[in-house]
Formats: sequence, C-alpha cells, structure tokens
Amino acid sequence: MNLLSNIWYRESQGFSYSYFENYADDCNCMWRKAPEPDNVYTIERIDILPEFRGKGFARELMKDAIKRIEVACPKACVEITAEPDDGSGITIENLVGFYKSLGFEVYQSLGYRVHLRLYLDDSVKPHTVYDNPFYFK
Repeated sequence: MNLLSNIWYRESQGFSYSYFENYADDCNCMWRKAPEPDNVYTIERIDILPEFRGKGFARELMKDAIKRIEVACPKACVEITAEPDDGSGITIENLVGFYKSLGFEVYQSLGYRVHLRLYLDDSVKPHTVYDNPFYFK
C-alpha cells in the first residue's frame, strides 16, 4: 500500500491539516480561517519531503485543503504566500507557477515573496485583485 495515497485530516490549535498518513509532520498542508472578513482562509504552509517532490503529492494536499475550505465556506477567498524555505532548492518562480496551476492569482509581488488569492466563487472576486484583504464586491 502506498503511504502517500490516503489523505487524512486533523485540527490542532486553530489550524486545519490535510496530511498523508504516517507523514503528518512531513507531508501536510496547513491552513486556518482568518479573523476577518468571514470568508478569508489562509494556507499557512505546505510541506513535502524532498524525496516526494515533483510527484503530484503537494497538488493532492492542496486540492484536499481547498475542497475542505469550500465545504466550510463556498464563497471563500483562499490566500497563500509564495516564499520558499531557505536551502529547499525550490524557487519562488516554482511556487508561483505551482499555485497558479491551481487557480491562484497574484495580487502582490514583493520579489522575494509573492501573495496570491483563489476566489472559490467569482461573485466575491473584484475585477482587479487588489492587495487589500478587505476588498470584496
């Protein structure tokens, strides 16, 4: 049995986690609901062991997290920041490309850090994705 085939879910200290069984600390996606506004969620981290990178596992964890957020709030705005860990060998361009492939859009680029958003319902998405989290239709 492939240990990276079963995605599990847990909550701890205000955070939600999608993770692969037996790899809860090493292969997971962590997110939380922002305090304001009511429909904003933030993906805080996505961790994949180096030996599992490039095999679609991060994509599966992200899709699971997004699906769970959508169940909780169908009109959610999901935010994520592309900022690779030092020494990871992952570039900011890799991360931005990966997040864009999942439907995220850049709303603020600082060069070393890029902020992206995914609107699960276009009715709350502004025509221009502004850099203010409180701007919604």
